[in-house]
Amino acid sequence: MDRRELILSALEGKPTPRFPVLGPGGLINVVTHEVLERFRIPLPAAHYSGVMMAELAVACYDTIGFDNIGLPLCLTVEAEALGARVDIGDGTTLPRITAFPQASPEEIAAGALPALLNHGRIPQVLRALELAHEMRPSAPLIGNLAGPATLVSSLIRPSVLLELIKKDPGFLDRLLEGLISFLCAYAEAMVERGADIIMIHEPAARTGAYLGFDLFTNVLPYLNELSRYAHLGGAKLILHVCGGRMEQVRMCRETVMDAYSFEAEVDPAEAHRILGKPIIGTVPASLVHYFPPEMVLEETLLAVRRGAAMISPPCGLGLDTPFQNLRIMKEASHRFRI
Repeated sequence: MDRRELILSALEGKPTPRFPVLGPGGLINVVTHEVLERFRIPLPAAHYSGVMMAELAVACYDTIGFDNIGLPLCLTVEAEALGARVDIGDGTTLPRITAFPQASPEEIAAGALPALLNHGRIPQVLRALELAHEMRPSAPLIGNLAGPATLVSSLIRPSVLLELIKKDPGFLDRLLEGLISFLCAYAEAMVERGADIIMIHEPAARTGAYLGFDLFTNVLPYLNELSRYAHLGGAKLILHVCGGRMEQVRMCRETVMDAYSFEAEVDPAEAHRILGKPIIGTVPASLVHYFPPEMVLEETLLAVRRGAAMISPPCGLGLDTPFQNLRIMKEASHRFRI
C-alpha cells in the first residue's frame, strides 16, 4: 500500500497497515530551521515564489517523512487577496495578519469573487501545487484553505461585524455567500492542479460565542457548500477545528466531511462516536516545542490508542520546532503497530 492508498483508505475508515502521519501545511506548519538551512531555501521569498514554495514543501516531505505534501505554507493567503495587511515574516517567523482591510465591509462582501484567484499570492500557491505534483507524483497532496469563519474574522473587526448584523440581519449571509464563492473556486483550482485532499482550517472556532454570537455556528451550512464543490472534483475533505471544547465537536455533526482534526484536548474516541468519521489526532504544542522526542513518541502512540485514525503535528508550530520532534511522529507509525 503506497502513501496515497494509505491516506485515502484511512479517510474512508478502512483498516491500514500503519496509521498515516500527516504534515498538512497551512495552519499546521511543518517547516523548521533545519530544513531551511539544509536546502538553502530562503524565507520569506518562498511565500512569493511557486517554485521555491514547492521545493520547500517537497523538502519537508522528503526529510521529515510525513505521508503527504501540504501547501501553502501559511494561512494568510486568502485574507491578503481580500485586502488584509500581512506581515510576511522572515527566516525566523511565519506570515501573520496584522490589520483589517481598508475597504468597507460592504465592499469586501461585494468584492469576494472567483476572479480574485489572480490576486496576491494565490497564483503562486496554485503553481506550487502543480509543481509539487510533478516533482513527487506518487505523493498525496493536501491543499489548505482558511475556513469562512476564520476569513470573516480576518477581514472585519468582531465589534463592527456585530453592529452590522444588528442593523442588517442579512449582511452576514451576503458576506458568506461571496466568501464561499471565492473559496469554492480556489478549492476547485487546487484540485485541478493535483490536490487529493482539501483541508479547511477554522482557528476562529476557538473563540466560541462573542457577546452571545457564535460565528462558527453560522458558517456550518457554508462549509457544506465548500465540501460539495471539492467532492465533485474528486477530492477528500478534512475540517480542522481549533479549540478543545466538545461543544465544537458536536457542532461539526452539521457538516459533511471525510475526516475531522481537533486539538489534543479532544478525546479522539469520543469525537469519532459523535461524528462517525475518522479523527486526526495530535499532541500538545508545548510538548513538541519543549520536550524530548521520547515524550512526543509516547503521546503520539497514546493518541492512536485513544482512537485517532491518523496523526498530525499540532497547529501553530513555529520554525524553531525541533526537527526530531516532528520526525519521531513519523517514526512512531513505522516502528509500532497499534
